[in-house]
Amino acid sequence: ITCFHGVNLRFLNIYGGGERQSHGIRLIEAVLQEVPHFAELKMCYDVACVFVRALYRYNPDWMEVAEAPIGRSHIYGHEYRCHVLYNLLHTANYGLMVGEEPEHLWYMMQHLIRLGRVSSSS
Repeated sequence: ITCFHGVNLRFLNIYGGGERQSHGIRLIEAVLQEVPHFAELKMCYDVACVFVRALYRYNPDWMEVAEAPIGRSHIYGHEYRCHVLYNLLHTANYGLMVGEEPEHLWYMMQHLIRLGRVSSSS
């Protein structure tokens, strides 16, 4: 998780099958434990259209303070419904945020990633 300016708030080691919705939920829990009285929790997520439903199932109270549009680069791979509901450019109080701050952080840290890492085709 990074803040709006791309500064890291939390890292999560992922072992095994890749990124899951539960990973995002655990990161949000960690941030909320440190700052329990958030007025608003604004986040961008590549698959926010799916993640918001997972957040609601896990803790419906979070939906009062949480908002999750899809970043500019990832919105183009989604259906029209997602463009209407989750487009960062149509969401209030995000300004000209790109929504790709974690990707910029990973790019800057690429020398720390093991060179022999393999990716599956899925």
